[in-house]
Amino acid sequence: MSWNPMILGSYAFERDPDGCTIPKKARFTSMVRTYGGAVFFSWGLFIEGVEIEMSWKLMSETMFNALQTLLEADTEIVWNRPTGTDYYVELQALEGSYVETSLLDAPYRQDVKLRMVITSEVE
Repeated sequence: MSWNPMILGSYAFERDPDGCTIPKKARFTSMVRTYGGAVFFSWGLFIEGVEIEMSWKLMSETMFNALQTLLEADTEIVWNRPTGTDYYVELQALEGSYVETSLLDAPYRQDVKLRMVITSEVE
């Protein structure tokens, strides 16, 4: 069985995330308190605006740097999932601890989290 990597912008992941939010429509609502009670607003279910978080227990420094470059580009990119719908996304944050150990041949990042928001589906 062959492996199709997840692609974010122009970068093909060397390793899929250990965890990832499932992209699905979310209900967007708001409630405002008034003098006489409260008013509830609902704009329905949308995929646009849904936040996605991916996580890795361990990630190579090369992969972390590639994702950091995409974050710093500060532009909308395509998130290509090997199974399912592709989305346009904006990257929000990339965090992880630097780890250097004699057991690994190169520095790594530990407990990495990548947060992004879906802006639309790729048609």
